[in-house]
Amino acid sequence: MARIRTCASNSFATGKSICEIDYDKIKYLVLTKHGVKLDYDTLDSLRAQCHADLPNRAYGFPQIVNWEPNGGEVQTSQVGYGPNVYNGVSARTDAFTIDKYRHYLRAEILKNVDEEFDMYLIDAKNNLYGLNDGTDTLAGVPVTIYPSGNDHPGASDKASLAVNVAYVDVEDYMINLDVAPLGFNARTAVYGLMPVTLEKVGSSGNNYKIVEYYGKGDATAKYGELIASNVAEVITGATAATYDAAGNQLTLTLGSGSSTPALKPASALEKKGIYGIEPYTAS
Repeated sequence: MARIRTCASNSFATGKSICEIDYDKIKYLVLTKHGVKLDYDTLDSLRAQCHADLPNRAYGFPQIVNWEPNGGEVQTSQVGYGPNVYNGVSARTDAFTIDKYRHYLRAEILKNVDEEFDMYLIDAKNNLYGLNDGTDTLAGVPVTIYPSGNDHPGASDKASLAVNVAYVDVEDYMINLDVAPLGFNARTAVYGLMPVTLEKVGSSGNNYKIVEYYGKGDATAKYGELIASNVAEVITGATAATYDAAGNQLTLTLGSGSSTPALKPASALEKKGIYGIEPYTAS
């Protein structure tokens, strides 16, 4: 009996949905470490993942104000006098411009240019974009990142910062791109974290401030009342606290034998409604 080779038969679906996706401008960029899926089931679960312990954290970026794709063009080639045939897709890098220039965000991006991330995008209508990997939860798009932009305003342009994402496999992205509508407003769920320190002020007593690591901004006014109300759950080594709004400082009651109080991880802070910060740790 002759050997028979079976050839694949691919379907060609060209229909139109009766429930068309209402695409809109990209507003939010969220990254996870490669292989970590985004938990977008609820507002609370997404916000919690933005504050989660490593390596399961989601990294939200400030609001996106412009999106510029570069590349991702279909390539063709010709052999002899034969027809042009498909020869892959050119490399693609998208530039996502952040709402304003932030030197500390550029620094953090530069620290992670060799890291492999998975990317999710959210548009103005709260559609979330990722890859269909055959499961009920979208996978992220594998990318690497690097920054660009201007440090200071020029004669005709403002200071700017863009996150450039380079697609690891743009053809796979084009084939498997899919969308999931969020049942909530992403603006209240997507967070990036600012590292902060708990710094003692004054030569006596136990008065402290919450200070941003980059730029040394005083964040006490925003977080002081929440921290004082939940001190045992959010500060190690403290049993009680008061927040003095007039003096803009926390006064801590330290536990027995405690001398150096410290903020707990972002995952603990988030549970008490303290969003957007984490204790600074030297890398």
